[in-house]
Amino acid sequence: MRSVSNAIDAFETSDRTRTVSVLATVLFCMGNKQTPLGPIEEDALERLRADYEPVDDSFSREVAVDTVSEIDLEASVAHNVLDRLLSKGYLYAVDDELYITG
Repeated sequence: MRSVSNAIDAFETSDRTRTVSVLATVLFCMGNKQTPLGPIEEDALERLRADYEPVDDSFSREVAVDTVSEIDLEASVAHNVLDRLLSKGYLYAVDDELYITG
């Protein structure tokens, strides 16, 4: 029984450490407004900002793909660019809608 208890304690400690690590990463990314963008990401963000006001205007991912595709990107590439903008904090999602970070 003692080994099971130790395993549970180790798991809970490991799980807490992982949670703290993830939260620290998220907070760092949110606080780091200067996360660099590549040229395609910059063009895509500029194109989205031409149509949508940061924070106030929302748009679906499908609309975002169509908008970003206007800079001569295939849909699959546009999806990847949107994923990078989301992961770097330039876009955020709420209930299947995307917003540009203010």
